[in-house]
Amino acid sequence: MRGLPVRPQLWITAGLLAVVACALGTAAWWLPAGALRSDTPEGRLSLHAFEVAAVLGVALALLLSILLTRILVQPLNEIGDFASGLSAGDLDRRLRWRVGGPLGRIAADLDRMADELRRRIDEATAEKEQLQAVLGSMVEGVLVVNAAGRIVLANPRLREMLGVWGDVVGRAPLEVIRHAGVDDAMRAAASTSDVVAHEIQLGGGEGRSIRLHAVAFPQTGPRLGTVAVFHDMTDLRRLEAVRRDFVANVSHELKTPLTAIRGFAETLLSVDVPLDDARKYLGVILRHAERLGNLIDDLLDLSRIESRKLPIKLIEVDVGRVAAAVISGMELQLRAKTLSVKLVEGVTPAAWADRRAVDQILTNLLDNAAKYTHAGGHIEVQIEPEAEHIRVEVRDDGIGIPKEDLPRIFERFYRVEKARSRDLGGTGLGLAIVKHLVQSMGGEIYVESAIGSGSSFVILLPRADRQTAAGERRTAFA
Repeated sequence: MRGLPVRPQLWITAGLLAVVACALGTAAWWLPAGALRSDTPEGRLSLHAFEVAAVLGVALALLLSILLTRILVQPLNEIGDFASGLSAGDLDRRLRWRVGGPLGRIAADLDRMADELRRRIDEATAEKEQLQAVLGSMVEGVLVVNAAGRIVLANPRLREMLGVWGDVVGRAPLEVIRHAGVDDAMRAAASTSDVVAHEIQLGGGEGRSIRLHAVAFPQTGPRLGTVAVFHDMTDLRRLEAVRRDFVANVSHELKTPLTAIRGFAETLLSVDVPLDDARKYLGVILRHAERLGNLIDDLLDLSRIESRKLPIKLIEVDVGRVAAAVISGMELQLRAKTLSVKLVEGVTPAAWADRRAVDQILTNLLDNAAKYTHAGGHIEVQIEPEAEHIRVEVRDDGIGIPKEDLPRIFERFYRVEKARSRDLGGTGLGLAIVKHLVQSMGGEIYVESAIGSGSSFVILLPRADRQTAAGERRTAFA
């Protein structure tokens, strides 16, 4: 059925006028014959009265139509404006009518609908903000694609992890990440109900190792998309490699002296060995036993430092006095190789450090310098203040360290010349211990060296006079 072609108030006015016309027609029919004739005085009077009544009736009909229009149509207009506001997002407006009838019920229902919409929108907004907060604080990367394989969400951690910038919504994963492994995992997950796990390498062999788990959602019903969680496994893989290298190195370092000890002990037991040879064999056994003892001691020290079980007592330490004591204690070793050691020190404030740790650091560095410096060489220990640190440099004119070995010189068991290091009695743990002790005191260490030009180890220790409370005593754990 087609709608009315004119506005409702016109229909109301026309209806009222029809009612008035019918009333006038009825009144005229009931009038006596000749009552409205103009040729008699009575007829003219009746005609005039009838005309006045007709005009008053029409005016009354128009007034009633206007009143009825305002009463009936205006609420409909308000309801229409209210509905338009809802569709435009205006959820704060209300009708608040307190009248009965159909319009009152419609108004109450619309108010309840607006309240419900507001509540649901507030809940959805809160959930969205919570989701964004969770995704923004996650250490894992999250990627969500829709059923068409287009990105709908990528959290900040994913962007940082994979180097993704700019607007990514609506793009394919391969366009954004540019790694076939990620695209293959997302496609595989979209076609199965199982979780797809895949590990990729970014930046080559020394780059980042990323492991992702992808699964389609929901588990039942039509698939709406796929979500993937990315875990950065770089540090874990590096620690696994360090652990494997450590086990292999320890096994090798222990096996070498044990093999020598066992071989010479079996020789002494199996045959009659002349006294001079026996003494020589026993000397070899003793030397390798001492090497084993030193290796075990260094391993225990390193274990205590790394597990933070070695107490570090930070106090004011005169580094120059400690250096002088270490040099004096190594006098016989240095004299045996005809090495000269010079201590260069001006007016230097105290360092905020652990005295035993400083002693061990300088002992290890001077022992290293003595081992890798030719007879007649020179070693220099220079101590000077800086703005925030005490700078300690141990410099020699020995064989030096190749440039490619410098980044790994502080690794456990790392040796530049393995055979030479073992012959000199090194365990390969001295520099690793030095680095951990320096860091446990809040300091820094670095090395500069070149083949044939010697090496320079520089340590930066905090100045005691730069601490918040000079002379404070506290115990930390390395």
